[in-house]
Formats: sequence, C-alpha cells, structure tokens
Amino acid sequence: YRCRSCGATFASREALRAHIRSKHPVSYYAPRIGYVSAVVLVALLGGYFVLAREPPAQAVGAPISGIECWSMEQVAYHVHAKLEVYVRGERRTVPANIGIIPNRCMYWLHTHDATGWIHIEAPREIRATLGQFFDIWGQPLSRERVLDVDLVSSGLGMRVYVDGKPYDGDPREIELIDMREIAIDVGPPFAILSLIHI
Repeated sequence: YRCRSCGATFASREALRAHIRSKHPVSYYAPRIGYVSAVVLVALLGGYFVLAREPPAQAVGAPISGIECWSMEQVAYHVHAKLEVYVRGERRTVPANIGIIPNRCMYWLHTHDATGWIHIEAPREIRATLGQFFDIWGQPLSRERVLDVDLVSSGLGMRVYVDGKPYDGDPREIELIDMREIAIDVGPPFAILSLIHI
C-alpha cells in the first residue's frame, strides 16, 4: 500500500493508515472535517430558512358553512359586497369585525367596520353567499326570521333588494359578488320606499 502524499509503501492497510495519521494528519482529517462541516452547514442553513421564512397561512378556526378561518388575511380573491338591513324603518348596524377572531384567525367573509361592507378575501375564487355571512355573524336569515325578528309571529314582511331590484328568492342564496348591494327591509313601515339609493 502506497502513501499518496510521500510515496512510502506499507505491507498492510492498517500500517498505511497509521503512517498517514502520524505523518500527514491534515490530509487524513481534512476530508472528514470537510464532510462533517458540509453536513452541519446544510443543516444549519435549512433550519434557518425553515424558521426565518414567513409561515404559510392555514386554517386555525372551525369552518362555518364551508368558510374557513385562516391565521392570515388572504388577498388572492378579494371582493366586496354591501349589506343594509332595516327593521320597521330603522337601519340596523352590521357590526365591525364580524368573522375576525383577534390574535387567532379571520374568516374569508368578514367586516372591518360598521359600514355594511362585507369583505370576501380567500386564497382562491369562491362562491360566497349571504347565508354563509349570516352564519359567521351568528344571526338567523330566512324568509321566516331575520336577526331578532320572527316574521311569522310578528306579522311583519320582508322585502329584499339586490342591486336596487326586488329579489323574491331565498335570501341565503344571494351570491356575494364584487360591488353587489343588498338590502333587507322588514316592515311595515318599510324604509326602502323613502330611499333613492340603497
């Protein structure tokens, strides 16, 4: 067995290894140190990138009517719809922060303020409905009941308008598309009669 560094020959591999360790320690240990260093460096860099990168948004709250609550606001699909609710001629406030659980998650349907604008913000295009929004709000919506008003026992009626036109279908199925204006008017007295715009 020949030493590649100095050319000396040895009768056994063990003798050659002993010679290299004693006479050429740098060439003996350098490859091993380099290999171990490379493995450690890769592990450290991988750990850094895993810890330093922004964590992906993920569902952290229980879904409501198929709408998820994610840890971060989504903007891939971002549209707005306007909701106004009137009961006996008086406007009811659509509260701020519906669908927002502070320091935890935000539902894809939510409000930021009390203006009635519903934000539909999802990681992809979705079909969102007024019924899903009311479910997230925790309020009833049907042809028999709206918010705290039981239409059957009160004898009141409900008129629904979508983009200024009467809507006779199931209010829960109204799709929340960009810039759609929805008004729910419970009466009498009805408020929409005296309004030019909803």
